[in-house]
Amino acid sequence: MTAPLDIVDIHAHLWPPAWHPGGRYEKPAGAFTPEIHQKITTPQALVDELEQSGVSLAVVTATVESLFGTEGNVPLAAVREANDWLATLSHEHPTLAGFAVVDAFAGEEAALEAERAIVDLGLSGLVIDSSRDDKFIADPVVRPTLDVAARHRVPVFVHPVAHPNAEVLIRGAGNLGNSLGRGLMNGVAFLSVVQSSLLEELPDLHLVFATLGLGAIVQAARGGVYALPARQAGRRPNIYFDTMGHDPDIIHTLTGFFGADRVLAGTDWPILAALNRNEFRESLAQAGLNEQEARLVAGGNARRLLGLRHDQAAAAE
Repeated sequence: MTAPLDIVDIHAHLWPPAWHPGGRYEKPAGAFTPEIHQKITTPQALVDELEQSGVSLAVVTATVESLFGTEGNVPLAAVREANDWLATLSHEHPTLAGFAVVDAFAGEEAALEAERAIVDLGLSGLVIDSSRDDKFIADPVVRPTLDVAARHRVPVFVHPVAHPNAEVLIRGAGNLGNSLGRGLMNGVAFLSVVQSSLLEELPDLHLVFATLGLGAIVQAARGGVYALPARQAGRRPNIYFDTMGHDPDIIHTLTGFFGADRVLAGTDWPILAALNRNEFRESLAQAGLNEQEARLVAGGNARRLLGLRHDQAAAAE
């Protein structure tokens, strides 16, 4: 009998209590339905859904955009409060692992908070916005934060942000237009990295992008490190994409282009429901993955990324 999959959801969201109704930074539901708003402000809802679905672990983030909007000042005190809560959440719930939120476009200030969150709070990685103030993550202002992540060998989730003309896209295609715009911003962030020298200069930097940015692989395939000869030679940088669900065609495309060891299970919970263990196994099989590849995508790759920091500490000892 085949053993159950160990599933790690790399892409889940919760808002800290200070952003709940009545909190100091109270944030309205916005475009969220009442059900989704209730979930994103209720950690136990995520814990219960993971248990019911057979998911072992979820990585929880609260992005700069979701907490502070797409522009304007990002108060450091509020960022620190969010990270303090994420650390507490991780300690209280063994099925949740927090990634620290940092405004990577704040330069050295962001790097200092990243260092505090990783070293002092013990958070497992970072989440950064793919773009802010017309800059993308290969911009020099982001480098101090990425230096911290590489030095401590923790993964960085690069989260999509709204397109500057999101309202136009929504008028044209509804919510799918908004998602496409967010994918464009995430895809440009991905391309900004692969066209830079960032990954060569920081070999211990591991970046995870959301599937919304998948369209960028068309451009990536035309040249550079993701041209066909480079892929055939196995020259692949430390870049990963999440599945954002369990569609077998998307999984097949991701694993075919990046390789099964560069794809991570993810949902964007509570926008999407938790991955059902049995349904996800079937989707991985339909995507053409063998048992070893399926286990890498389901949780093996995420476990490896989350363990790199500890491997480094063990080697140092």
